Amino acid sequence: MAREGESRPTLAELAAAFDAERATNKRAAAETAYALAFRYRNEDVDGTRHFDTAGEWARQAIDLLDSLPSGSPSDVASTRESVGGVPIPGLLHSGVVRDRLGDVLY
Repeated sequence: MAREGESRPTLAELAAAFDAERATNKRAAAETAYALAFRYRNEDVDGTRHFDTAGEWARQAIDLLDSLPSGSPSDVASTRESVGGVPIPGLLHSGVVRDRLGDVLY
């Protein structure tokens, strides 16, 4: 996920980035929330997986994406290829989040 020699941001750093982005760039914030959901689902944090936290971040991404225009491909085009070591789909909308993170959305 991260390139060799690069360190990935911590979950706390990603959460801080999300807070800053949410006020200025909802698409970037949604991408960061998506990455946080993936990391909480796929990585051990203090020896355990946090599927509930992953679900919370996935819902944040969905809520933000649902608040943005989505009528054309350019509306749903991602602004970054990856966030925090997580690849971001080229076209990111709430349906993609539901499809890829459905296992933590309960």
